[in-house]
Amino acid sequence: MAITIAVDAMGGDNAPLEIIKGTIISLELHDDLNTVLVGDTSAIENTFKELDEEINPDRISLVNAEQVVGMDESPKKALKEKPDASITVAMKLIKEGKADALVSAGNTGAVILAAAQNLPIIHGIERTGLAAIYPVAKFYRKSKGFALMLDVGATIHCTSRQLVHFAFMGSYYVKKVLDIPDPHVALLNIGEEETKGGEVLTKAYKYLKEAEDINFIGNIEGKDIPKGIADVVVTEGFVGNVVLKMLEGVSDVAKDMGKYAFKQKLSWKIGLAFLRSGMKRLKVKTDYSEYGGAPILGFEKLVIKAHGRSNAKAISNAINVAKRSAEEDVCTHIADSITKFNATHQMDLMEI
Repeated sequence: MAITIAVDAMGGDNAPLEIIKGTIISLELHDDLNTVLVGDTSAIENTFKELDEEINPDRISLVNAEQVVGMDESPKKALKEKPDASITVAMKLIKEGKADALVSAGNTGAVILAAAQNLPIIHGIERTGLAAIYPVAKFYRKSKGFALMLDVGATIHCTSRQLVHFAFMGSYYVKKVLDIPDPHVALLNIGEEETKGGEVLTKAYKYLKEAEDINFIGNIEGKDIPKGIADVVVTEGFVGNVVLKMLEGVSDVAKDMGKYAFKQKLSWKIGLAFLRSGMKRLKVKTDYSEYGGAPILGFEKLVIKAHGRSNAKAISNAINVAKRSAEEDVCTHIADSITKFNATHQMDLMEI
């Protein structure tokens, strides 16, 4: 049975052109994939004409949405003033079961808020989490070369219970969608000792340590994040967002340093020429388009938030991840694991 992905065709800096190109790439890769493109149908149709592509009605549906939330707009104000915004219309499609998951490269706050306004949260979960996939070193331990962190901005400050739920959500997503069979799960803290970090983190540590269905390895510090010691790093949204932006900044600095060095001295230029193949692999490694977007976990339907600057490749990868998530029924299995944990710790959870 084909999976149907709703795509916000107007969201992102490069919409609708790169969104549509990415959608076409994914459709060519998967015979069992259908898409619903949501946005200004005239603009969408004109883009297909520019690309000299046909709209196959058996696999591509168009749903009109006259309004768009800009990347710099206030999410709350924009969604209130623009009830026909493409992200809202797309979100309603998955709410009504007309699509299995959603992909958008639009305004992050608007995507999260539109989901909160339209999609039920999984029973037993208090807060949703925005996860991010980032590259890590492979020589500290055998790993896939990437890891997942949550939350990175959806829930600014968390209770112990919410952190525990994030651990379950992230662990299952990594296991089933990213093909890491027994992911290492860790709490981001200021020290490795289980008494570090205050009451919220120490209580979260206690319950994760006792959890049967999670490979919890304890606390890790900031220096451990790029080493890939953990496959899932759990933290509150404020800290996670700062860490994520720092990682992006380090990646940009590394690229700029290479460009600077290439222009400064002939000897440096020769040295960089010898390192060219390795630098190309590093560029691929740190390219956000490789990782398929950030899942928003905790809702009954899955939403993938692609980078605002996404090109066709990034959109295609985001759609592919959304398809895989729907096939694995990620949301249902997360709900089952949360229900099991909550039932086992029913009395204790009243304290956290």
